[in-house]
Amino acid sequence: MELTAAERVLLHLHGFWNVPEPGRHATQAGIAEGARVLRSHVPRTLRSLHDEGLIDSRETRLRGQTRKIRVYALTEAGVRRARQLLTDVDGTRVEVDGRATTLGDARKAFGLTPLAALGTVDARGRLTPSVAELERPLLLGRDEDLAALRRWLAGSAPVAVVYGSRGMGKTALGWVFAEAVPKSVWVVIEDGARLEDFAESLVSATGVPVEAPDDPGDVARALGRPFAGGTKLLIVDGYGDVAEPIVEAFVGFLNEAAGTKAKVLLLAQESTPAYCRFYAKKDVDRGTVVERHLRGLDLGDCRTILGNPAIEDDSLRRVFLLTKGCPLFLRAIREGDEATLRANSRFTKAEIRLLLYSGGSAA
Repeated sequence: MELTAAERVLLHLHGFWNVPEPGRHATQAGIAEGARVLRSHVPRTLRSLHDEGLIDSRETRLRGQTRKIRVYALTEAGVRRARQLLTDVDGTRVEVDGRATTLGDARKAFGLTPLAALGTVDARGRLTPSVAELERPLLLGRDEDLAALRRWLAGSAPVAVVYGSRGMGKTALGWVFAEAVPKSVWVVIEDGARLEDFAESLVSATGVPVEAPDDPGDVARALGRPFAGGTKLLIVDGYGDVAEPIVEAFVGFLNEAAGTKAKVLLLAQESTPAYCRFYAKKDVDRGTVVERHLRGLDLGDCRTILGNPAIEDDSLRRVFLLTKGCPLFLRAIREGDEATLRANSRFTKAEIRLLLYSGGSAA
């Protein structure tokens, strides 16, 4: 699907249509980056959208800055037009690892904006984002976690499990770790996936066949086959409250993996129920499985993500205590993204207003 420069700008601005305060995203420089439009083309495109009544502009001071700058936002007509475009873009049929889906579902699974996702679709309709395209959070305060994973990779344990609550940075940690490991493979377990869905993703990622994708035993054996062919690391993201046959497959794999070259890293929800944990304490005690639990960032890293070095100490501590240092929440505060805070937390409306007021971006 080809978009004009104006349509790209509308989609970019739509991502911020309800933020309480403008940020860099609303400036010409931010629009050029976010909409993936040449900087020299932005003024002409904005004038055209303004003439159509789709955007408004005004001069204001961004938080933390003294100089006024012109910012842009969608009008009601612009929001309506952008939503029509978004519906068309998200409805585009694409292929991900051999599986037909919509671009909307795929981009949400990968954590991509509509424009970033559209930019990764090739001429055959395959969505294949590179690591650079994936909008993973800034990795801060994870040196000890990376060191623990490096020790695991050098050791004998075939499985490591990194637990973390939503937005704590599991996927970011996994990507940074995997980038340093040649011949690493990434597989995602999507919400509600059946064993057959997981087997299909495994086949697409590794190229290793699964003869009976509905058989936990065969899927367990398939998990170990890539390592005989040179794979050094298999990362499985999205583990949590999964279907029982998927749990059985990992139980079977663990039983057979000792003494082999297999190295499987699972990125799991902290809330993963006990009946989905495919190993026992004895497996951790004897070094067959390594566990790591991600915690929130410290005050200094919170300040860095918020992007406001001048934030008052009391305000910073308030944000820190409410968010518990969760990177997802901190980035949402920085961007003034109230929708993300509402959708991914139990914060009250008053708490969200307090967080946005206290955290403030200096971008």
